[in-house]
Amino acid sequence: MFHDYYLRGPDRDTTRAALLAAGLTVEYTDSDGVAQRMAAEGVNLSSIGTIYEGGTWDADGNVITPPAPVPGWHVNMRLERPLTAGELAVLGTIIVTPEPGTPYRVWA
Repeated sequence: MFHDYYLRGPDRDTTRAALLAAGLTVEYTDSDGVAQRMAAEGVNLSSIGTIYEGGTWDADGNVITPPAPVPGWHVNMRLERPLTAGELAVLGTIIVTPEPGTPYRVWA
């Protein structure tokens, strides 16, 4: 059984920092000496980023009214276990509740 969470932080860096602080991502140094981040073991992340809604186009596909960005940086997270109390405490403000009725992206 999987546990899916929809996250929306104020921006990319704040969202990434919260995932790191919760221990859901880890930092490592690649072979070039560059610091990188990846999902921790048992954590699957799908970083969506900015979501756009609306917009209108003409018959040729030209933008009439551009889509508007939905505030925040969006990430889907899937675990094989529920979040721990400590993880919830760190992520609490960026977990989307209630879950979206029609998520922008879903797990296959």
